[in-house]
Amino acid sequence: MSDYFVCDIDLDRPPTRRAAYSDRTAWLLAELSRLVYEPLPGSELPSDLLPRLRAAIADDADDTELTRLLHDALAARRPASSPLDPALARAHLELLDIFTEGGTEGMILRFPPVEDFDGMLVVVFRGTQPSIADVATDLKANMVAAPGGGRVHAGFLEAFERVREPIRHALAQYPGLPVYFSGHSLGGALALVATRYLQADSTGATYTYGCPRVADDEFFRHLKTPVYRVVHGADGVTRIPFGYGLTVLLAGIRVIPINFTFNLSEWVRRHLGGYTHHGHLIYLRPGPALAPDGNGEPRKGLVGHSPNIIWRAKEVIQRLLATGFRALASDHSMNQYALKLRVYAEHRNPRSGSS
Repeated sequence: MSDYFVCDIDLDRPPTRRAAYSDRTAWLLAELSRLVYEPLPGSELPSDLLPRLRAAIADDADDTELTRLLHDALAARRPASSPLDPALARAHLELLDIFTEGGTEGMILRFPPVEDFDGMLVVVFRGTQPSIADVATDLKANMVAAPGGGRVHAGFLEAFERVREPIRHALAQYPGLPVYFSGHSLGGALALVATRYLQADSTGATYTYGCPRVADDEFFRHLKTPVYRVVHGADGVTRIPFGYGLTVLLAGIRVIPINFTFNLSEWVRRHLGGYTHHGHLIYLRPGPALAPDGNGEPRKGLVGHSPNIIWRAKEVIQRLLATGFRALASDHSMNQYALKLRVYAEHRNPRSGSS
C-alpha cells in the first residue's frame, strides 16, 4: 500500500466549487480506482460464519444467539483497521462503507471538511476481476429497456441493481455534499449507471477510466452531471461493445452469400445495436509519461481534451502495429492511467498551488 497517493500535490481539499474537469481530481479518483482492486475490508466473512448461522437456524436458536452471530458478521465487515488505512490517510480520506454483493464491489469514502472546504463523497466501483460473476456480467452485452428510458447493457444494469439501495442509503446520510462516482473498466461502467440513477443532476461529477460502452443515447439524455471519460492509447475495452461502427460490420455480414447471414445481422442489430459513449473524452497518449529530455516535464500532448479524431486514430493504429496489437490489453492497465494522470497533475498543480 506504500505507493498509493504518493505525489507532490495538495490532497486535503479537491476542487469541488466547480464540476469542470480537474487534473487533480482525475488523478485522485484514478488512485481510488486502482486502490479498490486491493482486498477490501470485510469483503470476505469468516469461513465458519455461514455454517454457524445455518446450524443456529436449524436448531431454532433464540434471538440472543442469532443477534450474537449477526454482530460477528458486522464486526467482520467493518474491522477497526484495514490494510487500506495508510493509503487513505495519505489522501485525508475517510472510509464510510464498503459494498460487495454478487460480484459487485466498491467503496464509499469522504473527504472530510477542512476550513472553507465542505467535503465531498466518492463512490468507487471495482473493475473486472478474474471471477465467474464478473465475466458473466461483462458477457451479458444484450441491450435491455432501462427504467426511465433508453436501453442499457443488461449485465451492467443487473450488477448495479445489487448495490443500488446500500449506496443510496449511505449517500443520504450526507445530504448536500457533492458526490463523485468513479471506476476502471467494469467499474467505470457501473459508475455511469450509478450516476444515471442516483445523481443524474448533481454538483459532483463522474470520472471513468478504460470504460466500455454502456448504453444508447436515450439512456443518457436526461443526465446533466458532468462525465469525464479517460481513455489511454489503444485500450481495447473502450472500443466494446461496438458502437456506430457496428453498422459497417453488419453491412459486410449481409453481403456474404450465405442464407443465414441476414438473420444473423438482424439479431446482432436488435440486441447490440445502439451502444454509444457518453461524456467528455480525455485522451492519454501511450508511451512514456515524461518528455525525452528528462527534465521532469510531461511529454507533449500527454493529456488531450477531445483530441482530433483523425490524429487519434492515426496514433492508435501506429500503437497497435508497433505492439503487435498487444496494446489492446496493455493500455488498459489502471497503473498506467494513474501514473500519467499523476505526472500531469503534479506539473499543473504544484503543492502550494491550486487547480
